[in-house]
Amino acid sequence: MTNDAPSPADARQDSANHGADHWAGQDAWCLLHTAFGQGAHFLHTWAAWRADPLRPRMLHYVALTPHAPDVPHPPAGGGWPPLPADPVARALALQTQCAGLVPGQHRLCFEDGQVLLTLCIGPAQALLREQQFEADGVVLAQAQPDGCTPDPWDDWAVKALVRCCRRGTQLTLWQPQPGVQHSLRQCGFVLQEPPDGIATDCVAAVQTQHGVFDPRWELKTTREPWRRARAAPQSCAVIGAGLAGASVAASLARRGWQVQVLDQADSPAAGASGLPVGLAAPHVSVDDCVLSRLSRSGVRLSLQQARQLLIAGQDWAPSGVHEYLFDEQAPQPTRWHRHAAWIKPGALVRAWLGQPGIQFRGGVQVQTLQRDAAGWTLLDPAGQAITTATRVVLANATGALPLLQRTQAAQPDLPLGWHQLPAVYGVRGLVSWAAHDAPETRPFPPGPVNGSGSLIPHVPYDGDTRWFVGASYQPLGPPEWPDDKNHGANVLRLEKLQPALFEALTPVFEAGALQAWKGVRCVTADRLPMVGSLQDEDQSLWMCAGMGSRGLSHAPLCAELLAAQWAGEPLPIEASLAQALQARRRGLGAKTSPV
Repeated sequence: MTNDAPSPADARQDSANHGADHWAGQDAWCLLHTAFGQGAHFLHTWAAWRADPLRPRMLHYVALTPHAPDVPHPPAGGGWPPLPADPVARALALQTQCAGLVPGQHRLCFEDGQVLLTLCIGPAQALLREQQFEADGVVLAQAQPDGCTPDPWDDWAVKALVRCCRRGTQLTLWQPQPGVQHSLRQCGFVLQEPPDGIATDCVAAVQTQHGVFDPRWELKTTREPWRRARAAPQSCAVIGAGLAGASVAASLARRGWQVQVLDQADSPAAGASGLPVGLAAPHVSVDDCVLSRLSRSGVRLSLQQARQLLIAGQDWAPSGVHEYLFDEQAPQPTRWHRHAAWIKPGALVRAWLGQPGIQFRGGVQVQTLQRDAAGWTLLDPAGQAITTATRVVLANATGALPLLQRTQAAQPDLPLGWHQLPAVYGVRGLVSWAAHDAPETRPFPPGPVNGSGSLIPHVPYDGDTRWFVGASYQPLGPPEWPDDKNHGANVLRLEKLQPALFEALTPVFEAGALQAWKGVRCVTADRLPMVGSLQDEDQSLWMCAGMGSRGLSHAPLCAELLAAQWAGEPLPIEASLAQALQARRRGLGAKTSPV
């Protein structure tokens, strides 16, 4: 194995052999590969991207595989040739992120979010119909040297593939077979004919045939409204500097947008995202409902972001979580979530807002929005302009609907979809906490537990170590409970989770020594976030809100979903799952309930 990087010319040739023709000078480039195998082809494409000074800002690699990959360490020889430019680190990064994947669509991030692998596990044809993007290059594999056996390609599978192509999409066909060649030609691909059309791929060591998608007929896209959301990076204003707003700002800035983040508080994470510490843990259901699928994908992205941006042991810890199951039908009393962590939301928000291309402005109250030909003007209560932007994202939780209603009152003819939003309400929550004794002799568990509320037992904070339990749950409408009643509710949760610890902590409770943190969550009626455009044609006013008590699990995923729609990129989740999160989903008739 060699660690020598390829020359730029070799890198471009290597990328061309992967189907990445003509990526030089492009802002983003997308390759669709139909047989991921153990990931060797992806690793080579990644290496070529790293080595090429003319590489695009964003590399998207969408891969299909019938089964979850068992990614090994890079081979020393045989099969695939050695990988250039620090292959061990890249292979280990891929191996780490592939651990524990289940059927479905998964987003894996590398290179600070500039290399995005969308790994689709399951039947190829069904997964292709869940995509909403246009590939620059396609590698259609009949077989692969690392042992992958892809699904057979018939006419229907090729038609599903064509949905992900634009006129000019480059094709590399591995191990050409007459039946597949016929289907490709029938669907609009022009294949190079022998002797020039058949070659040997220098990486995969298989016969290849090249072609291009160039059908004789006009391509119609009227049934694909998702295309209207695409826009070149310009200026954007995000209202709200919590988890939702900061994650949206970071995702857009990575794609070249200049983002202003505005908040009425003087500092970011001043609302519910000011929670001292929280859990990013998946939701599990018997029927693998929408909420379960969403949280499973979201937690992985959250852990990737924490690993990249935060200090382990101080701002977060990949602790895992033990979930206690109180259902008498459950075969086991607990469930272990390996991919889970405790995270300090404020630290993550500040890290996102510190990314290049983002400006935070605190102490700013946006009263209304004004639309004109140039874009949006954000106005303060005195009617003075705060800033202008070509696009606006509302990430201000329960403040979004009143802002939309004030804007509608000022501009009655402006098409706003606020009446199509799901019911939204505020929920108060209180977290109880205290510092550990020194030395600590009480029977705290080694890591977080949840199931009836949650306990995070060991968190470094301001020079000591604290434990946190909660959180209480009270609708915003009725009078607020006193703190001692909220503490009492949290203590009952702790008694159910950890009876022995509850007994040991009784003196703390009786002495009134518990401290409190309080906030208000923004919750939708179906417990799902709201992500999407508030207009049909204009597509310049968007929303990303309604995370409830799962902001740490959902915010990075929702931000990537929004940014992918703006850029016309592959979505981080299946299109049907993204549809369930549409901001204007009231009246759609789709079943989106997570329970």
